[in-house]
Amino acid sequence: MVDFNSIKTVTVPVGDGSIEYYYYELGDPAGEPVVFLHTGGAGTSAYQCWRLNLDAVADAGYRVIAPDNPGFGRTSPGNAVEGLNAFLDALGIDRAHLVGNSGGGMTATNFSARYPDRVRSLTLSGGEPRVDNEPTKPIVPLLGQTARMNFARAMMAKPELTFDDMRNATADFFYDRNHPEIDATAQLRLDSLAAPALLQHTRDEAIGQISRGRAATPDEVYAAITAPTYLLHGRDEPYFYSAEDQPILIDAAIKVAFAIRDCRCTLIPFCGHWPQLEKAEEYNRLLLGFLGEVSGRD
Repeated sequence: MVDFNSIKTVTVPVGDGSIEYYYYELGDPAGEPVVFLHTGGAGTSAYQCWRLNLDAVADAGYRVIAPDNPGFGRTSPGNAVEGLNAFLDALGIDRAHLVGNSGGGMTATNFSARYPDRVRSLTLSGGEPRVDNEPTKPIVPLLGQTARMNFARAMMAKPELTFDDMRNATADFFYDRNHPEIDATAQLRLDSLAAPALLQHTRDEAIGQISRGRAATPDEVYAAITAPTYLLHGRDEPYFYSAEDQPILIDAAIKVAFAIRDCRCTLIPFCGHWPQLEKAEEYNRLLLGFLGEVSGRD
């Protein structure tokens, strides 16, 4: 059973430096590996993102691994794609099923394009990645300047973070702002940012997003993905984007199903950016159905 304190560590070489990964591992050591890559955002981590999902997948007979991504939780900063490649080497994993949410999904997407022989399957949630099309062109460069991001930056600029602010920021990731998992998730995020170095890194990242925005994924990345892929998105993100932008952005995420050769898509209604938390039972059932379909398939 996954427990916050049952974390392991391994240091891997990346370029001229190294990344010290902290990660959870459970399930059958001989089972097919499933690697979970968590969402981005202030104070996020593997446990915060996947605590309602790891046991279900482990109980189904898989070897389950969930690292804190570089620059999040307790893992040191570094290149996420090349770090993942070295991390798999260190754990003796040749090929894995990758499951990613939001920023973790972007890492999984880029990794699957760069290292297609290492990926058995790819599951993506959180409304990302998206295809680059005309309706998204004026929206995507400004995604660092939404009302949600402005609130997050104001929160991070305060001398001391408060639970009330973190709860408000966390509720934005849900369709139901009274969902029972919001308080626990907010507290985990707040606890993570108690480390001064991570807090400063997170503050710097929040400021950088003003000008950086979010780039759409190039078509050639999708074309390079050969693994069977499942898009498993919450349909509704009313606190992330404006009423005008929301359908345009989810439509661009759905169109990824036409850009990747072997791809299927499910939208969960009345569900926001974190379906693995907001609709955990449904998410686990759908994910396990897909993994069962593609396991062992070459």
